[in-house]
Amino acid sequence: MPFAAAYFLIAGGVCACSPLFKRVSSRLSRFLSGMGFFVGVGIVVLAADITLNLKLLEGYSAPPAGLDDRQYLRFWLPLMLVLGVLLFSRPIRNLRWASLVAVAAGLLTAYYVKVFLPSLTAPILVVAFLIATVAVYALLRFVEDLVEFVGTVLAFPPVAAIIGLVSVYFGIVIVAIFP
Repeated sequence: MPFAAAYFLIAGGVCACSPLFKRVSSRLSRFLSGMGFFVGVGIVVLAADITLNLKLLEGYSAPPAGLDDRQYLRFWLPLMLVLGVLLFSRPIRNLRWASLVAVAAGLLTAYYVKVFLPSLTAPILVVAFLIATVAVYALLRFVEDLVEFVGTVLAFPPVAAIIGLVSVYFGIVIVAIFP
């Protein structure tokens, strides 16, 4: 079985370098950025499987013997995690999802309060809706700001290009040494 992480590093590295392709073709840059989201999801799933030793993708995620013995290759997994976060957070960093999730949670809370306590009146259900919505929004707004900050730092074109080129290098070296 091939070591899928090496190929994900190469594909993710090319997608992370999409700002470099903007001068050649804006369509290519947008295509690589869009594909990068899905490659980033795959990288995060594969890296989580390897890191947490879940063995869900055992045939593809088992690192070859001796990979971590090479001093210059022992940082492949942290690089993979950073690359996955970069690719995953680039398109969604400007999406305001905390308010949508908070409203949905508030509506579900009001619905379940009405189901379990049918004798409650509308003003009490409105208060339950508001409390749940504000609580979930406050929690998720912090997470949203954190994702936006990390996405902004990692999506800065020089940073993204460096991470992308280093990822391509690591992927090529791993494929060359461990075919």
